Amino acid sequence: MHESGGSYSFFNYEPTELPAQINIEVVLEFINKRCQISKQSAVQKDVTGTLHYDNERLESALDFLSTKLPDGSYDEWVTIGFGLASLGKTGEDYFVKMSLDNPNFKDDEAEVRAKFTKLLEDYDGKTSIRSVFRIAENYGWQKPVIKFWFLDDRDNVKISRTRFKRFLESEGLCKLKKDSSYLFVRAVNNVVYEIDHAEIKDLVQEYLNSIPAEEFEDIGRTAVIDALMKGTSQFFANPFFEFLITRSIDFKRDTAKESFLFFQNGYVIVTSDNVQLVDYKDMDGYIWKKQIIDREYRPTKKRTDFEDFLHNVCQKKSERIRALKTAIGYLVHTYKNPNNAKAVVFIDEKLSEGSYGRSGKGLVIKAISKIRTVVVADGRNFDLGKSFAFQRVNADTNIVAIEDMRAKFPFDRLFSIITEGITIEKKQRDEIFLPFSESPKIVISSNYSIKGVDDSTLDRQFIIEFSDHYNKRNRPIDEFGKLFFEGWTEDEWLAFYNLIIESLQLYLREGLLPYSYVNLEQKQLIDETCQEFVEFGESFILNNPYDKKGLYEDFKKEYSDFEKLSQGKFTRWLKVWARIKDVEVSEMKSGSVRQIEFKGMKVAA
Repeated sequence: MHESGGSYSFFNYEPTELPAQINIEVVLEFINKRCQISKQSAVQKDVTGTLHYDNERLESALDFLSTKLPDGSYDEWVTIGFGLASLGKTGEDYFVKMSLDNPNFKDDEAEVRAKFTKLLEDYDGKTSIRSVFRIAENYGWQKPVIKFWFLDDRDNVKISRTRFKRFLESEGLCKLKKDSSYLFVRAVNNVVYEIDHAEIKDLVQEYLNSIPAEEFEDIGRTAVIDALMKGTSQFFANPFFEFLITRSIDFKRDTAKESFLFFQNGYVIVTSDNVQLVDYKDMDGYIWKKQIIDREYRPTKKRTDFEDFLHNVCQKKSERIRALKTAIGYLVHTYKNPNNAKAVVFIDEKLSEGSYGRSGKGLVIKAISKIRTVVVADGRNFDLGKSFAFQRVNADTNIVAIEDMRAKFPFDRLFSIITEGITIEKKQRDEIFLPFSESPKIVISSNYSIKGVDDSTLDRQFIIEFSDHYNKRNRPIDEFGKLFFEGWTEDEWLAFYNLIIESLQLYLREGLLPYSYVNLEQKQLIDETCQEFVEFGESFILNNPYDKKGLYEDFKKEYSDFEKLSQGKFTRWLKVWARIKDVEVSEMKSGSVRQIEFKGMKVAA
């Protein structure tokens, strides 16, 4: 019996130093290799997040519950049983001991074991060991102190690496494998977040400062902190953290038909026709800390000013409003369908030279950031060719917003990110690849149309035009008398969340809804060619053969500034015109004359 509280023996030899704890996954691997297993046992269930636990703390919590769990707490008793079910026979023994030691429970051992067997049959993996700790804490249990310090033979304060590792793991620190790399994260209850060296130091100091002075015995609190500071390069460095347990964490993710919004008072399950608020104790899986919206949710029928704002940017046209709402719903819905992978593009409807802006595109992106985790990149300086272009993106990022994207931005460089996944490269850290299902969606705001009119480019974008209702002379604050998201009352926030949920439901019902563009075609033509060519193209007649050289000379004669324009570039403009106008192009040769003809309406594939 080791002082850690676990009992075990060794298969090959007795090590000189016994481990502070044994990882249950290692035991299971050993059993699968060495033993003949006649039937599937509960301990073999792959229950993410439940198979790693601190043995000493679990026994402490159960000992506490054996005397403190009151009469009439049957539901909690069952929950504890479900939490221990993931440990199989070990969990059964724990459950029996806790039950028999509790004076409020009258069942004998056979009856308790029979009930645990029934719990195993009904166990679905949704309840974990953390439920045991949660219930114990509700009744006043406090975690036992893990002392990772000791005095050596010369009375010097030393830090035990194995016990310090055990302490960190008991606080939820672990490695999360991503592709061929790892993230250092902390998982507390159902919540996970990436943690850096400075945060780990804060965690350790807070722990040491919270411990009663008598727990240090002959070793002062300051002496322990000094020992840690001296050993910073050993205990707060990646080589040490790489020894932390690796966990495969099952995150709560949106599905094709469901979306989950996480609030302070529970999480909301949104489907196409239903909205349900659920208590976190009933949630299976983990969530990223940044997913939690720092407010409570409840249904409301109050209308938000933000909906009036959306109506205005769409010129109050119902078709356009519905399209914009589905775009918002698409971005909020974190599920990614490989058959419908698109970047959402917000552009100004107004035809103008240079940047126009202030039409409300950024406000819509800001609204989405109140619901999901958004990383904003400055599109004027954003360069996909540079190292660390996505260094601010993390595993918990839902959306990358490229705002004010410059003209001629190489959109094709985003194809792999939109349809395959994203590689995150950060300074002095290994790069991490997030696969398609876990990678963020893309939203772009620009005054320019996306470069390229080929099928690959068009199929990867969903475009929303913003009217010029709002501009530098008419701002939303002028119309509504307050800044959006600043100083809102609780009712105003609830109305806003209700609008987002309605948009999400509309998208889940109907997908991304197309609409009749106002100036997109004209804007694309101008951006792909020039204003003069667009004017020149207004005279083109369908089903009428043109001499290509004659057209070329006519254009240069009418617009003398294009004297040096090449015949090849002019021909490319003709084909761009046909592609955007959605007509077929036919080229032919009659003697020495090369002709081009725009033939009727292009037939859809």
